[in-house]
Order: sequence, then structure tokens, then C-alpha cells
Amino acid sequence: MGVDTIIKDGARMSRQIPRRAFLKTTGAVALVSGAGCGAPPAPKKPNIVFLFSDTHRWGALPWTQTPAVQTPHMEAMRDRGVHFSSCYSNLPLCTPYRAILMTGRWPYQQGLIANHMSLRERVDQGVGEKTRGTLPRMFQAAGYRTAYFGKWHLGGHDARLFGWETSLVWGGTNNHRKCRYSVNGGDWIDWEGISNAPATVDQALDWLDDYGTSDTPFFLMVSLNPPHGPMIDAPDDKKALYPDPAALPFHPHDELRNWDDHQGYHAHVSVVDDCVGTIQAKLEALQISENTIFVYTSDHGGMSGVHSIAYGQKRNPEDESSRVPFLIQWPGHIPVNVELTDLFSTIDIFPTLCSLAQLPEHLFRIIESPRASNREIALAQNAMPYMALCPGLDFAPNLLRDMNQARPTSVFLMHITNMNNRGSQPQVLFRGMVTQDHLYAALPDREYCLYARSETYLHTNLVADPSQTLVKQTLRMELQSWIDKAETPFLDQWFANSPAHTVDAWYGPERGNGGNRATGNRATFNLRRSQPA
Repeated sequence: MGVDTIIKDGARMSRQIPRRAFLKTTGAVALVSGAGCGAPPAPKKPNIVFLFSDTHRWGALPWTQTPAVQTPHMEAMRDRGVHFSSCYSNLPLCTPYRAILMTGRWPYQQGLIANHMSLRERVDQGVGEKTRGTLPRMFQAAGYRTAYFGKWHLGGHDARLFGWETSLVWGGTNNHRKCRYSVNGGDWIDWEGISNAPATVDQALDWLDDYGTSDTPFFLMVSLNPPHGPMIDAPDDKKALYPDPAALPFHPHDELRNWDDHQGYHAHVSVVDDCVGTIQAKLEALQISENTIFVYTSDHGGMSGVHSIAYGQKRNPEDESSRVPFLIQWPGHIPVNVELTDLFSTIDIFPTLCSLAQLPEHLFRIIESPRASNREIALAQNAMPYMALCPGLDFAPNLLRDMNQARPTSVFLMHITNMNNRGSQPQVLFRGMVTQDHLYAALPDREYCLYARSETYLHTNLVADPSQTLVKQTLRMELQSWIDKAETPFLDQWFANSPAHTVDAWYGPERGNGGNRATGNRATFNLRRSQPA
């Protein structure tokens, strides 16, 4: 039901959902018994700063696999909060990651399964609803100011359509020294400098100077392009941190050994680290860090020459591509210097942020408030069921040290299609998953890889090892269950509701996609049948 429909009935409809029933449905904890006379005051709404880079693999951190990389601000952030050591990108590619993050829905469910697709063409929302059902819409409904700065990659150059009150979208950012940006959907403004990452952050800090200390809470999202390639245009002062392979050893399984890419990549990582420090310093200068949830993560990793795959290439199941940093701090709420080993993935970010900010509680207070306008009530009513239907897991209890919280046994990984990749080398089409002990993936016609996560680097492929037959059988069945719930139910909807140009691109046989249109070729993965080792 859309906002406009709800507004017609306004207050009457707002009282029809029993409060306790909704809180139970969303999994939220009822913190108060009501919002009327005598109820305790609403908890203070925390600000959110969500900073993410592009192509920062988990292994490119000094406390994981690359001791030589210089990231003092990320290390300080790790010490001030929680760092997830098993965070994975469900579909390690720019647009699909952003779509999962923004919608809290699976790729085939909302439709953005490849790069260069538009969020305005999502298939899970009806006509007139395409720009609703987003993360910023949830926070707007709870009374937050919202702002987006940086790389967008979800079609067009105006993020305001999707709930960001302020939109400053950068375009052409793969040239880190010469690109452009658009303010609130306006004409492109050319930019030149040393790196577009700190330039983007500076713009976000200007916004914080204007709005960060107001009584209204805010949700600020900043998307940086580095360390995405090209690597060679990293700032010279950051390259100087890594003068030679003795100062920055290659990944031990890098078969390409391209020093320019290796040096430049880690130089860009150090640029991003400066951005983390700059934002932290601003939050402290404005005296709002104590009430701000600050997140740093990345959309996916890069293969770093492993298996002779180009340094920044993603779309692979291996850790280099799919495993990413995830650091989060919230002084006084989230514990400090804690490693959380729980399996966590992109699909879980939406419900976790909403829960940490106690959005269900705040939305219900709006609905029950006699001072709320019909529109405020309508927005809250529209947001609540959307949050309740998020397929991801709410990790707020895990972060707040609830040791009784259930932990997931696996996370789902995929690369669905090579469509729209504009000259990039096609990568394998796989479905995979990660458990505490293994990373497993299958292709349409065979099993692809099995790694034991006890290895420092997941490089020994056990998929042909006869001693792993029972392990593979168990993993195959669990992977099939992921396909059954996160992909299969949405296939018909995707083909029926996607624009014709999208379906045509999916079938392109030259890119290794659907092939023969007459066959449909949609249910390619059926892991219940016997698979050769």
C-alpha cells in the first residue's frame, strides 16, 4: 500500500495495527508499554554515518593479511568498536551490492543483478512505488535528515528520488583525479584534484557543519571510489609509503605480480584510511561522536592476481573478492575492541541499522502521537511492514553483546550474470556459501571450489578430494536451500517485470548468460541432482 493511499485514511488507519503485534512481527524488543500519558520518554535517536569504499578486500588490512599496509585510523576505529571478521558481499559487484544495501532485498527479488542497472526499474515495487522501500526512506519516516555523497551507480545522478534529502552524486569516478559531480540532480560540475575520495568527504563534512549539531538526527552515507582501479593514479605521497616489494610484499598467491597495481591499490587504501580519520575528527570536533553510529565497510574486494585474475576484478567466490571489512562504533553502546566472528553479509545491513536506531519503536511512537500529521503517520505506516519483511538478519543484539542471540550457520554468495560489464573479462557464474568452516561454490554443471577456512589464505581447493564427499553433500544441500528461498521464488517475477532491454541483455550468449531464449534457462542450479566432483 502506497503513501498516498494511506494518507487518504490517515489517522484511522494508523491505529489499526496493534502495537505489540507489530513489535513482535519485526523482531523488535518492546522498550516501553505505550507512547501515551505516563510512558517513559523515547530513547534518543542516534545519528548514522555510513562510509563505504569500492574494492577494499578484507585481507588488505594490517591485522588480517597485510601487516605492511598503513591504516592507522581504521585500526583506531577497530579498537573503538566492533570489527566483523567474516563479513561477505552476497553478490560482489558494484551495482548489485548497492541495490542490496539500499533495498534490503535479494538481487532477483528487487531486480538489480548486474552492473549499470537502475534502481528506478526495480521489479518488487509496483507502478508509482519504484523509489520507495529504501533504507533512507525508513529513516526519513522516523524523522531523520538524510544525505548521500559520492559514487551512486544505481542509475541517474539524483539520489533524492530514493529518500536522500541531499544528493551529491559523483560520476566518472574511476578517474580519481579528474571527474565530476552533481548537486541535487543538477548539471554536472567538473572537478580535478589529487583524489576524489577526500574531496567527496570534504563535501560531506560541509554538510555536517550545517546540519550535524541540530536537534534533528541524521543519516549520512558516503561512497568512495578508491581503492577501485585504476591503481596507477593513487596520490604520490601515498605511493611513497610503499616504495618497493620489500616494504609491501605481494599477496603470496598473486600470480601476476604487477607492482604498479599492487603499490597503487594499497596507496588508495591509505587514502581511504585518511578519510576515516577525517570523519572521526569531525564528529569529535562537533561533539556528536558519542551519539553517532559510525560504520566503515566496502562493497566487495579484488582478486589481487590470485588465479591470475586481474588485481581489482571481483565477481568471484574467493575471499579476495567476496570478503570485506566491516567496522562499527557507537560509544557507550557497542563494546570496544571486539572481534565478532559471526557470519554477516550485505543483506543483513539494512535490518541491523534500522534495529540499532530503534526505528520500529520510533515509528510506532509517531503513529500513536496525537501531534503527528497524517503524512508523518502514513510514512511510518509505510515503513513498518517493509522493515518487517527484510530477509536479512538483525545483528543489533549481537553487537550489543546479547550472547543468547542465534548465529547464522551460513551466508549466500552468487554471481548471476556477466551482462552489462562493458568489456570486462567474463567471470564464472556461481552460487556459493560460506560457513564457519568452509567456502563452497558450484557452477551450473559442476562443483567449483571447496576451501577450508582454517587456511590463512583460502587457496587449497579441496573440491576433488574424495575425503570431502560427505562435507560437499552437506554443503550442497544447504546451498540448495539458499537458492530455494533467496532466488527461485523471484525468478518469474524478474523475467515478467524487468524492462525488455534488461531481459535482452541477460540472454546475450556472447557474455555467457542465458543463451537460447526459447529454453528460458532460468533454473540452471539444481544441486539436488548428483554433481561430479
